Amino acid sequence: MLFNSLEFLVLLAITLPLYYLPFSGNRGRVWQVAVLLAASSIFYAWENPRLLLLLGFSCAFNAIAVERILFWKRTDSPTQEKRWLVTGVTLNLAFLAFFKYAAIFLTFFPTGWISPAVIQGVKAIPLPIGISFYTFHAISLLVDVHRKKVSEETQRRLGRRGRGRVSSFSDLTLYIIFFPQLVAGPIVKAHQFIDQIRTKLWNEIPWVAVRRYLITGYFLKIFVADNLSEQTVMLTSKGANFTDILAASGSINLMALLYAYSLQIFADFAGYSLIAIGFGLMFGYRLPENFRFPYLSLSITGFWRRWHLSLSSWLRDYLYIPLGGNRKGPGRTYINLFLVMFLGGLWHGAEWKFALWGTSHGVLLAIERFINQRRGEETPAPKSPLLKGILWLYTFHAVTFLWLTFMMPDMAHIAAFFKGLASGRMNLPGQPLFALAFYGSVVVLYHAWGWLLENKQNLANRLANPWCEGALHALMLFLIATNYGAPRGFIYFQF
Repeated sequence: MLFNSLEFLVLLAITLPLYYLPFSGNRGRVWQVAVLLAASSIFYAWENPRLLLLLGFSCAFNAIAVERILFWKRTDSPTQEKRWLVTGVTLNLAFLAFFKYAAIFLTFFPTGWISPAVIQGVKAIPLPIGISFYTFHAISLLVDVHRKKVSEETQRRLGRRGRGRVSSFSDLTLYIIFFPQLVAGPIVKAHQFIDQIRTKLWNEIPWVAVRRYLITGYFLKIFVADNLSEQTVMLTSKGANFTDILAASGSINLMALLYAYSLQIFADFAGYSLIAIGFGLMFGYRLPENFRFPYLSLSITGFWRRWHLSLSSWLRDYLYIPLGGNRKGPGRTYINLFLVMFLGGLWHGAEWKFALWGTSHGVLLAIERFINQRRGEETPAPKSPLLKGILWLYTFHAVTFLWLTFMMPDMAHIAAFFKGLASGRMNLPGQPLFALAFYGSVVVLYHAWGWLLENKQNLANRLANPWCEGALHALMLFLIATNYGAPRGFIYFQF
């Protein structure tokens, strides 16, 4: 079910008043958790109810693992506790690997070792929607409980036995399947969410913040991303005819499409994240910010401190730091950066192009770290406007060109793109340039606002008065209603 579908609006209209029925105390908490579990199940299973079996199995197994971890923690048996932690994390990763990476694993076997029928059967296994996100949530749950990152009260609640298991299972399941962030994030760590589970009150909803998140998110998705996607579909479509079209295209046309995709993927994913945060607030839960004006970055390091923050944070806390981070010398640090970005790229999909995308970012991160260490600076802050401009141009274009390995079907399409880029044809394409200038300008203005917030706070405060904000939101709603693009699923639903 999509946030921009009629079915979702109907589900929301039914769920919200039921959720805030005036039950008090623990009855209210139990009721609200039950309502959210039902709504999240409908949201997730709308197009394929069978997916609930996989999701239910994941929730049940992780509930058992959490209970056992807490049991052995109470009995002061660290060996048994760690055994359950390792078993839980391993089985979660195996669960993810089977459905997402089985096909790519088969490529490692010599030809003839596995029958073509088996290979085709494995490739035909459908990828459960959002499996990467809810698996990461499950791993965070196990690790945070083991590390005592959740409160003592929450630990007692999650470790209940007997009839108390129902409440424990409900809380754990709500964390994993909470519908605003179920299929495309933000990735919420267990300690950020589970401690928030309590009775929510209607008069506690921050309606101004909800309005800002929802209008901005829907505007970025429906007005910007969906309209840009009508042009960039040529870059993302499969088929020999598309490679021929790319190779025959002019350089201006191809660069316009590439810039458009770079702005589109930001608008699509940032828009989804803002919508998810807005609906989370509507139901009383604060989800983490996921984007911080990433195209203002002056380095690849800075980009990853602004782009998909919840994934970057998850990889840092649950992979990079456990691997040793930067505590075991420069050589090990570079290896850890490379490995984390390689796995982070592969997390996006069971194709080598994603691994190439992540690895390329890892190489650039390692190079930047090496240069900074040679200069004796951890995070250099350039003073010269000219140097800032050069660094910005480098970062934006490095990120934008690397999107080719992320979005294009295969290397043949990428080669065709560069063949067309080098052709020297300078014809001016009308529609791509118009789409880039008209719809893409929104992303530029959005980042200009971010620059004001970071560098001219007083001016930003003067502009952020209720009258200006109200007029801007009214304009955004008008453009959503009158100039929406063809409805498309969110890009990150496929991961």
